[in-house]
Amino acid sequence: MIIWCIMSIICILLIIITICLRIVGISVPALKQRGESITLTCDYDLEGSRLYSVKWYRDNEEFYRYMPRLTPPQHAHKLDGVKVDLEKCTARRVHLRDLTLKSRGLYRCEVSEEAPSFHSAQTEAYMEVYYFPKESPRITGHERPYALEDLIDVNCTSAKSFPAPELQWAIDGQKVTDRSWLTSYGAKPAPQGLLVTTLGLKAPMKERLKLKCVATIGTHRRERTVVIERNSGSWHKPFNLFIAIIIANITNVLTYCDTKNIVNKFSF
Repeated sequence: MIIWCIMSIICILLIIITICLRIVGISVPALKQRGESITLTCDYDLEGSRLYSVKWYRDNEEFYRYMPRLTPPQHAHKLDGVKVDLEKCTARRVHLRDLTLKSRGLYRCEVSEEAPSFHSAQTEAYMEVYYFPKESPRITGHERPYALEDLIDVNCTSAKSFPAPELQWAIDGQKVTDRSWLTSYGAKPAPQGLLVTTLGLKAPMKERLKLKCVATIGTHRRERTVVIERNSGSWHKPFNLFIAIIIANITNVLTYCDTKNIVNKFSF
């Protein structure tokens, strides 16, 4: 009976201890640009207990811890892509500077109580790091002449970015949704871990087409617009001139031959 009472008391205490510590919330930006700085926050409620430590991890590798019993309480571990600014860090906040593409990953905050329980709670969130230059996507294939019966054949290629931007075509302000008109060439690697992607478009020619290609990463976008006008026949002029020159030469030859024949006829 006594043992049962002791076990019951222990269970009640464990339940109380479990209830004491809880993480109220974590703040990790979902998308940040390369080179920027960020502040990660971890808000917790100890419910009267004492704090033992706060630890931060990226992809299960620790890069920062706060332990109030130590002097100084902040300590950073070296981790590729993670630069901790200790002067701006506290028990609830971690400041990272000069983000790189390697900074992306799953960030976890782990809070632990002081002895005797050392109970802990944790929560996590993912952060993506992108690079999106100001350069607009490039459109090729629109320079060639097109007649009304032709299919335009153009490509849109993004600038070197990360992750690979999503490309979208629009014709005269209308988004192209017919997948049979589109050809995706996928993402290809570029220097410094960046990616380039290309999307092709084949569509019926009209008198005039306004083409727009939009590249997006998250809420960021870059775009380029070109206009294709139906071939007016001007491209035939060089060919017609070439034919005219040939005919003129043939005429000159025939005239020369006729003249020579006449001279020979009257020569004795």
